[in-house]
Amino acid sequence: MQVQGTCSFEYDKMILYMENPKEKIYSILQGLAMDLGVNDIEFQVNKPKVMAHGDLASNIALILSKNLKKPPFELAEELVEKIKTSHSDVFEKIEAVKPGFINFYLSKKYLASQVEKIIKEGSAYGSSDLGKGKKVSVEFVSANPTGPLHIGNARGGPLGDTIANVLSKLGYQVTREYLHNDVGGQVQKLGEAIYFAINPDKKPKDVEFQYQGEYVKELADVVSKKLGKDLLEAEFSKKAGEIAVELMLSEILKDCEAMGIKFDIVTKESDLKKDVPEALDKIKKFLKEKDGALWFAPSDEFLKDRETVVKKSDGEYTYFASDIAYHKQKMMHCDILIDILGANHSGHVPKLFAVVKALSFDPNNLKVVLYQWIRLKRANEIVKMSKRAGTFVTAKEVLDEVGKDAFRFFLIMTNSSTHMDFDLDLAKKKASDNPVFYVQYAHTRIVSIFKKAKSADFSKADLSLLKEPEEIDLIRKLIDFPDLVEEVSKTFAVNNLATFATELASFFHKFYEKQQVISEDEKLTEARLALLKATQNTLKNTLDLLGVSAPEEM
Repeated sequence: MQVQGTCSFEYDKMILYMENPKEKIYSILQGLAMDLGVNDIEFQVNKPKVMAHGDLASNIALILSKNLKKPPFELAEELVEKIKTSHSDVFEKIEAVKPGFINFYLSKKYLASQVEKIIKEGSAYGSSDLGKGKKVSVEFVSANPTGPLHIGNARGGPLGDTIANVLSKLGYQVTREYLHNDVGGQVQKLGEAIYFAINPDKKPKDVEFQYQGEYVKELADVVSKKLGKDLLEAEFSKKAGEIAVELMLSEILKDCEAMGIKFDIVTKESDLKKDVPEALDKIKKFLKEKDGALWFAPSDEFLKDRETVVKKSDGEYTYFASDIAYHKQKMMHCDILIDILGANHSGHVPKLFAVVKALSFDPNNLKVVLYQWIRLKRANEIVKMSKRAGTFVTAKEVLDEVGKDAFRFFLIMTNSSTHMDFDLDLAKKKASDNPVFYVQYAHTRIVSIFKKAKSADFSKADLSLLKEPEEIDLIRKLIDFPDLVEEVSKTFAVNNLATFATELASFFHKFYEKQQVISEDEKLTEARLALLKATQNTLKNTLDLLGVSAPEEM
């Protein structure tokens, strides 16, 4: 349910109130530094780790003391007095603390005014033009093409998609890409496994094939109908592998779509092969011949003794050669390239940066995000494999069991750099200890309140009535959202969005349990409904970035 309400809240100095508090404080301090004759200065304005230290804090006095040769605490006290004089409406308290920090406590009037900003901006709240005019390519998932998408690879899906959502919200032109490795020895081996699944009597004794499970038999049924049985083993295996990886690609992309992921481009390694010679020619001074093969051998100290084959002695180009062509192609057409890779590819990362540098691109424009593997748990027991895949649990099995929302939220809520346990039972639980249920329930609770309200007109709401601790704490959380979105665009720590959603839901639930929204006091009801609308907007915007639905009923 979308509640419509116009806003024309009556506050003087509204332009001041509408600014981002962090940006406002930074601007004020920068102006004061210039007044002191310091024009070029780098300082910070951050949210303190301890709430008692204020809403925001700055180290500017510590930095200025080096330029002005004055004690930092003395400078901090001077700056505090100047700010108090001209910005008393914005800050309830400003204090200098040793050795020279300045803590800012936003006024209740200022905090209440931010409710209007959030309502007015609606779905655009948290957006900016930070990335305007910049093109970003995000390459993610890119699973092994010889089998179904497993839950380990699937972790990169919601991670990459959420990063793409965040960058899009900040004005970047984002392209979601999937790299399909459809050539190489692994394709041939899959073809052989299919051949012997069709011809078990010809299977060599005591030979264990890499690819097993029901899916190989399923592929064999489809491939045998396409190729028949007249081809010789070698030719059949070759064609069977080629057909099979395309079938698997189609299945993997369907699984991704079930996760809420739609790729803009699917690049095939077989198509990259034609670009390899030109790409290698661009870096020929970093190539050398050894043992009949061609090697990438950059002079970078950290890659010493880690030379990599790009062309084998039989004349066949390697996967790494295709990777060079791919990165050349991408860096030519985008400003930033983001690779989302499993942690098992960590040794590959220095080579990628060396390749980008060798191709004469800025290595700073390549970003690599690594994610660790996950374990599935059910009733505290580790789930190891599925019948269909044979050796691992597929993403589809988990998606079918827990649903898209829980699947995405659970994979995102832990930092990608750490291992995680995915609790299947918890993900399905309809209770507050299930984090995604807890967050979505907050949204449905707000919708139900609006359904009970006689009116959802916020145009005359007196937001100065929002003074209770639970109201102020909730607003403080709401105004953190824009800075969080920008921070995630730089750190790619999308788990912080899931944490924010959970914390925001907690602040709302605490407010709802302590304060009555709809009452006989019409003015207070209007103000609190406005606060709920701002909360609903922010909660939905956060869930949108996570690719998780904001249900109206549960």
